[in-house]
Amino acid sequence: MGDHKLHIARVAVHLCTELAGNMEDVNAALKPVQGLLADGKGDALLMALQTLGVAARRRIEAALRFNPVIPLAALGMGKDAAGRAAWVAREALQEFIKDSDSVGQAHAQLLAGYAHIELADSSRALKAAAASEELFKEQKSKPGEAAALCCAACARLLRAMSGVSPQLQLAEEKEEKVKAVKKRQEAEAKAGISCVREACCIYHDLDDKKSEATCLNLVGELLLAKDDVDEAKNAAREARDIFQDLEDPYGEARALNVILSANMLHEEDVVDALFAAKDVIWLFRGNDILPEEEDKKAIADSLHAQAKVHLSIGELKECKETAEEALKYYDEAKMTPKEAAHGKGAVLQTLAHALCAETSPDEALPHSQNSVELFAAAQDISGEAMAKAVLAYQDTMSRMKQLEEIPQAFTEQSNNQVNENWNTIEEGMAMMREIRNQEGEDQIGSLIYEMNQKVGDIQKKMSTPTKTVWTVDRVTRRAVKKDFYEPNPGTDIVPQEAGEAVEAVEAEAAEE
Repeated sequence: MGDHKLHIARVAVHLCTELAGNMEDVNAALKPVQGLLADGKGDALLMALQTLGVAARRRIEAALRFNPVIPLAALGMGKDAAGRAAWVAREALQEFIKDSDSVGQAHAQLLAGYAHIELADSSRALKAAAASEELFKEQKSKPGEAAALCCAACARLLRAMSGVSPQLQLAEEKEEKVKAVKKRQEAEAKAGISCVREACCIYHDLDDKKSEATCLNLVGELLLAKDDVDEAKNAAREARDIFQDLEDPYGEARALNVILSANMLHEEDVVDALFAAKDVIWLFRGNDILPEEEDKKAIADSLHAQAKVHLSIGELKECKETAEEALKYYDEAKMTPKEAAHGKGAVLQTLAHALCAETSPDEALPHSQNSVELFAAAQDISGEAMAKAVLAYQDTMSRMKQLEEIPQAFTEQSNNQVNENWNTIEEGMAMMREIRNQEGEDQIGSLIYEMNQKVGDIQKKMSTPTKTVWTVDRVTRRAVKKDFYEPNPGTDIVPQEAGEAVEAVEAEAAEE
């Protein structure tokens, strides 16, 4: 092998070792590749590329979900790993083109497709998947063709998942623009379903039950993206049946997560979501499983899912109890810093949310701060930024609710914390901008907008307008009165003393 080929293969093996984790078959496949690398000969590059492609695909398919209640025991590749995978794919592709090796080219394109999905570049991912599919068809490789179709379906799901930007809400003719976006998302989901169903048929003909079930689960995700809830649940149930036959609890948990997420999309189905959440816990804690044999992290993830269902239906006591139980299991689990952040850090945010909903922001704040620290320890910049934004948002909204309902509980310390929250959420926004995470910026921007709206409503209740203007509504052609208030974005948002708040509320009541 040439020096450059050897270098590419070594990078691929090193990256694959990072991504493989507990994938026993992938780790086993790496051993002969490492032997070939040590000798500097043979098909090390192709084998390394194929193995890395399998690890990348599993990571992507496990983590890429539409509106998940909780990502069960799944971590994506991460931007850094995806960037290295894209480099491996690009460099390997050039070497295989020189050697006229169409098999190598097909696998390089497939790896590139999955890497670009993680990098949120759906256009390049689709191009790579299409090129890979054509190359595998030329070789009459049905497993390869199915893998390329699944890659294309994942890229379509990524497009269907792209939400409506908060900036669009401020645009003129926003309703028409939002409808256009929704229509595009539905078309992407439909195209993705077509791809993955074709792959599902191939795996069925090959009698590859596990891949067939994984495809059915992906069908469920795409159906959720187009709001076809009943069909999504049917696809996930079919996948669950296959995973049960294979005695694969992790696959069954993924299928149940689709059912759970589908039930959470409609209020009347939330009770069914609770049953699905409990079924997931039973997979890892029931069936006569001994305590020392339990997968602590999987149980903790499942408990977190149940806690989020309780939170969504207003069962705050049950939510707190379940979240605290999840934390105990996370403490017993062996996790990397990143797994701890995405597991324990996320459940701390859910626990804080429940406490904030009970108007107990002072009790919630330590949990939110702990979550930020976990993401910082994992060096997950986007996670830390979002954790800061969530802390600021939840705390501010809870204290504003406290001011409305029990103004005597709102102290000078509360007011200082609200002001500090603005600094915290601005730090989160700056971090997102630094790593050029546009989706993260949009999400935090949406939270800031809601906070401003809530604070503005409180100001209007507790002060008099600085200016009143009469104007004409362009649609109804009727006169409309508009009151304007002095903007206070970060200072003196609310009365400095609780007594002032009480007087303002009493004065308003007397005036009415």
